[in-house]
Amino acid sequence: MNVYSAVKNSITTRQAAEFYGLTVNRNGMCKCPFHKDKNPSMKVDKRFHCFGCQADGDVIEFTSRLFGFSRKAAAMKLASDFGIRYNGRVSHISTGRRPISEEEKTEHQAAYFFRKLSDYRNHLIDWETEYAPVNPSDDFHPRFVEALKNLTQVENDLDILLSDDLNSKRMLISELMLKEKEVKSMNETDLVPVYYESPVYAREHKEIEKFRESHFENVNCRRAIEESISRHFDGMRLNKQAIDEVLEKYGAERVALVLAATVQIKSWDGRFSPANKDWAFTVRMPNTQSAMNYDRRDAYAVTSHPAVLDGFISHARKMIQEKEHSSIRDELKNPVMQPVKTALKHDSLER
Repeated sequence: MNVYSAVKNSITTRQAAEFYGLTVNRNGMCKCPFHKDKNPSMKVDKRFHCFGCQADGDVIEFTSRLFGFSRKAAAMKLASDFGIRYNGRVSHISTGRRPISEEEKTEHQAAYFFRKLSDYRNHLIDWETEYAPVNPSDDFHPRFVEALKNLTQVENDLDILLSDDLNSKRMLISELMLKEKEVKSMNETDLVPVYYESPVYAREHKEIEKFRESHFENVNCRRAIEESISRHFDGMRLNKQAIDEVLEKYGAERVALVLAATVQIKSWDGRFSPANKDWAFTVRMPNTQSAMNYDRRDAYAVTSHPAVLDGFISHARKMIQEKEHSSIRDELKNPVMQPVKTALKHDSLER
């Protein structure tokens, strides 16, 4: 029996979908991984059919589309993953990934920043009313100053993220990612710096030790996350102390890098939430490709159960964001901001 017949006689598409991380409800429906699916529109049984994008086929076609493989490679992967014998032997093939296009990355990034800026806009609107001065002689509250200063810009940014202008969207995303990086790197001067250049660059510029130190610190961070999850997950809930320990030891920038790298290389896995996937593609990655075409992210991709890890990522993102907001508030309280406050106050009174 050849590999195609052996696979199709042994595995249903539903089994493959669940094995590769998709959540299938009791009616055999799941979110289609081949288009932006908000509600389950794909039926998986022996075959699969999406009522949204009309994708259709057998288990081999499903796996081929999911990982970007040829039908032969997909069939061999299924035989290897499920231990199916054909022609008297079992297939062995290195696992691959469905490549993520640049447009997909941009859409992930835009979705992340749209969600984040929308939340921030809602806060600014509330602050503009809640912290408005009652009397002309009152001092301006930092949050009221922040609302006056940032609300119009945030609304303009939201319009760009919703637009079809890909170039403007990418330029804005680059600016927002740079601002995030600047805030995350604050107060982490005592930690091992994250090295973003390739090993070739590091050798040419005599920085190979920096490269190695940073890479091994990524691996150590991954192990710390796995150990912390193991100690703080009771089978039902993850204690938030698990995140505190890792953030304190490795810092927000490296923890975000390791978690984002994990989600990026496992972006096909339906157990990671859309919000965490969107976020992951906004995190700057080191030059990860080796001369042997080995992706160095594999060395520091977290191996904890994806469903538990997804909760860890959500909590970690929330804690990192709280630190960012705290840094912004500290900046607003800085005496350097006083001329800005005064100007805004006079401008507000004149209106």
